[in-house]
Amino acid sequence: MILLFNAEEFILSASLNGAVKKRVEDVMPIATGHEREELEAELEGKKLLDIDYPDGPFGTKEKPAVIKSYYDRRIVGCPGGEGEDEHDVVWFWLEKGKPHECPVCTQNFVLEVVGPGGPPDGHGDDDDHHH
Repeated sequence: MILLFNAEEFILSASLNGAVKKRVEDVMPIATGHEREELEAELEGKKLLDIDYPDGPFGTKEKPAVIKSYYDRRIVGCPGGEGEDEHDVVWFWLEKGKPHECPVCTQNFVLEVVGPGGPPDGHGDDDDHHH
């Protein structure tokens, strides 16, 4: 099992514990673009991209677990293997072109970009440098 963090799912899960929200504005008033599309699909009970629940065998160096992302990086949580091989979740950024090995269980991961790519915050590297 691999855990993936999506702020949209956290918000929707929290809203489902109380009164069910029907509109994106009720859940996240400032959502735009792809984030809004994902929220609208979730509210309709659909998955915009079926990328949140990867399955498959334990990732090895030869055959790593493939994690799909709309962007060039995403947060992934590794809970280890099954049964006695489980460990506390280790969260990390998985980036396009940079395989990652869990430091606890040595499971290997790679990112497959299934969208237009780019940074998840919508800003390029140049925006990180303030002049």
